[in-house]
Amino acid sequence: MALEKMQGGKEFDARFKKRFGQPIQIYAPFTYDAVYIIVDAMKRANSTDPAKILAAMPTTDYKGVIGETTFDSKGDLKHGVISLYNYRSGKKSLLDVVKM
Repeated sequence: MALEKMQGGKEFDARFKKRFGQPIQIYAPFTYDAVYIIVDAMKRANSTDPAKILAAMPTTDYKGVIGETTFDSKGDLKHGVISLYNYRSGKKSLLDVVKM
């Protein structure tokens, strides 16, 4: 998903630049949310046991940089998105964000 389409993208971008003194790296928002999603599952499972963390994942309802993240009973994203870009003359522009 494009940074400008992320629920908390603008604020995350500003915090990232302030802390690291450079532009945001492409996967930073996803990695940031992924870590906090796992931490949230660990807290709800009250465990660091991978099996217990995995069992807690389907009840995840996390609101982070990229927006709301929830999973189905198989662990797949309920509301995934795909960003479509156009590259012309070496410049990237966002065409659309398709919700799945």
